[in-house]
Amino acid sequence: MPQEESVGTQQIRNGHGHRAYRRKQAALKRRTARDNLPCGWGSDYGCGQPIDTTLPYTDPMSFTADHPDALANGGHLVKQDLHPFHRKCNRDKGDAAQVEIWEAT
Repeated sequence: MPQEESVGTQQIRNGHGHRAYRRKQAALKRRTARDNLPCGWGSDYGCGQPIDTTLPYTDPMSFTADHPDALANGGHLVKQDLHPFHRKCNRDKGDAAQVEIWEAT
């Protein structure tokens, strides 16, 4: 079995943990609808506008769950807390990594 780092993103999504990810995503969608969580809640990204969870997934303003550490950057499919995003905002964020700023000494 190949190591997770060498496996493509598509294989990670369809492989081990996929059902667990779908359960986490569905739970976040229910919580977003119930608590009216804004786009990017708990994240440094997102527009902060409300998310209509009843829109079809093809709509740019529909709900999607974001991984803080993108799968393409080595993030884990299931072992992360997901954040609610509009599909468009998540696409615009892409696989942007959090920037760490170090103070000069």
